[in-house]
Amino acid sequence: MKLLMVTSSPTATPDEGFPSVASSPMARTSCFPRGPVVPVLLLAVALAACGTSSIAPLLPTDEGVLRVVALDSLDFDADQYEAEVGDIEIRYVLDGMQGHSLVIEGSENQLRLEVSGGSTDSGAIALEAGRYILYCDIPGHREGGMEARLLVR
Repeated sequence: MKLLMVTSSPTATPDEGFPSVASSPMARTSCFPRGPVVPVLLLAVALAACGTSSIAPLLPTDEGVLRVVALDSLDFDADQYEAEVGDIEIRYVLDGMQGHSLVIEGSENQLRLEVSGGSTDSGAIALEAGRYILYCDIPGHREGGMEARLLVR
C-alpha cells in the first residue's frame, strides 16, 4: 500500500513528487454560481429597480371635489377625469416645482387655475353635460402633451 501525502508547503512542486493543485478536480470548483444563473439574477435585480407606474382614478375625490395633479413631466396624473353636471369644485395640485396652469376648453365659462413651487389652487365652474379638454396654457406645455379629457355627466 502506497500513501500519498499532500501538504500546503509553498515550496512543493509537481517535480518534487507532490500532486499539483492546478490538476486537482477541486481546483476548478467554486462556491459561486456559474452559467446562466448570474445573468438571470442581474436581470431580476434590474427589473425590480424599474418600479411601476400608477394611473390616477377617473372619479372625483374629496367629497365632490375634482382633484387634478400637474406633474413636472408636462402631464396630468390622469388622461381622463369625470364630474357631475353643475357647479364643479376643482382642486389643482402641483407635484413638482415647475409652474403650470389649468384651463378648460369647450366651456363658455372661464376658469384659469395656476400652481407653482408645490402650491395648490382651487376654483369652481358650472359645466353642462359633455366632453371638455383640460390643458396647461403656458407656452409649449400643451404642445408637449399636457392635456386631458373631462367627461361631465
